[in-house]
Amino acid sequence: MRAGIYARHSTDKQGTSSEDQIRRCQEFCRIKGYDVVKVYRDEALSGAHIENRPGINALLIGALDGRFDVVIAEDLSRISRDQADTANFFKKMIFLGVPVETVSEGLINELHIGLKSTMNALYLKDLAEKTHRGVIAAVLRGGVPGGKLYGYDLEHALDEAGEPIRGKRTINQQQAEIIRDIFAAYASGKKLKHICEDLNRGGIEAPNGGKWAPTTLVGSFVRQTGLLRQTLYNGTITFNKMQYRKHPETGKRVSILRPESEWVSVPIPELAIVNDNLFAKVQRALDIRSAKQRERKLTPKVTTEAERREASINRSREWRRKQVITGKRANAVFGGKLYCGKHGEPIVATYARHYSCKTKGCPNRSLNYDQIITLVIEAISKLDRNMIMAQFDSGKIEKRRSKLEREIEQLKGELEAVRTGLNKVIDALGPDARSHEIRAFFDDKSEQIHRLKLDISRCERELAETTPPKSIDRIVAHHKTLIAKLETWSRDPEAVAPMRQIIDRLTIHAIWNEAEECWERSCEVTFDFPAITAADKRR
Repeated sequence: MRAGIYARHSTDKQGTSSEDQIRRCQEFCRIKGYDVVKVYRDEALSGAHIENRPGINALLIGALDGRFDVVIAEDLSRISRDQADTANFFKKMIFLGVPVETVSEGLINELHIGLKSTMNALYLKDLAEKTHRGVIAAVLRGGVPGGKLYGYDLEHALDEAGEPIRGKRTINQQQAEIIRDIFAAYASGKKLKHICEDLNRGGIEAPNGGKWAPTTLVGSFVRQTGLLRQTLYNGTITFNKMQYRKHPETGKRVSILRPESEWVSVPIPELAIVNDNLFAKVQRALDIRSAKQRERKLTPKVTTEAERREASINRSREWRRKQVITGKRANAVFGGKLYCGKHGEPIVATYARHYSCKTKGCPNRSLNYDQIITLVIEAISKLDRNMIMAQFDSGKIEKRRSKLEREIEQLKGELEAVRTGLNKVIDALGPDARSHEIRAFFDDKSEQIHRLKLDISRCERELAETTPPKSIDRIVAHHKTLIAKLETWSRDPEAVAPMRQIIDRLTIHAIWNEAEECWERSCEVTFDFPAITAADKRR
């Protein structure tokens, strides 16, 4: 008889198991006088389900093609440990007329199928329970179940009996600092997307070695996964949350969340990375944000058509209301006026409350709003009486003022000359000054007078801008009032609008501090002094 041999072992640690089975089956065939025509095997595959094993599926195809007359295995458990799979395989072989024999049981019949498959299924259940008990015992001995966890390194250690402690971990200080920054940022209200962008921009690798994503931080609300929900960061390991079962049709491993009453928590304070207050604050924020997200998803499903229409109308009405008051919105006092002192590039908003120089590698990148507004208010607060007077006392300003005064006198003389000449012509002509040529002459003189008036007005305006204001003390006092408003609320429209009018440019300088090993930043302000004078005259 032609024989097809099947062998299987469950784990990679059983390196010679399949070969041992094959040799034993070959010896069995030699004694029985069978001719081995094909050997089928599945390496390091569980016997819990038959669908996901290529070796036994190839054996089924071989039986269907009539390549052998009998199937030989070491034990019925090698075929499958699942009762239904074992019975189904046996029925297929009976239908094809191919008997099944094992070295341990001999020729397989219905009694073997009922008894042995039941014993194999019980073996799997008992193995799962022993594994679960082993995990609990490992935790109580100081180990942490699961694979690699961000923020910790695996440590080789022995217990009192000299046995290795599986899952023993120590804190990775570099990763722990990143975890604390993530928790602090989320607790302050920062969006997940922005936290991930900061991490990726800083060249920090995610736990899986790729880029950070919001799902890495929050995971699944239903399964309570994600970096921000990891209780070990607070010094408590929580396990037994998930139960894994084989799908009856696909044979794939499916995770199912256990009831919270079955979860097991063991305190390990020496592995805490985040303090209790910060961890509790993040958990409350996670619950609130998750609830709002679920509400946004569920609301459209439970509202009626009339309610959805009313909500749409209210959104449109609110949008129109905001458009009406757009002119009153609170802008940043430095918006559009901020420049990098190193590259001369504008420092622009990259995302919410963060600003960067356009040049990569510049120290003036990823500056937050609070950091910038502190430097800006400190810089613009330095405006005083001496600074204003210094702008009008220089020799260059004096020459400019003298030139404008002479030009004004000259223009006024020309204007008076034109007017005097025009009056003489009118007196000489009297009632005859009505011809077309006379009217053209008068129109030309009128345009000349209008141009002279405009030039005089321009020179007087420039002279006023280069002349020290008479009320410098009033300007300084008003400026201090605006500064006080900005210190109370940096986006106060009553202070932002007038302050932006007198600021020409704000430059951020960054200097590396060797002692502190950090960048020290300062802000240089360029005031528009003519605008300061003009603003005082308008008040």
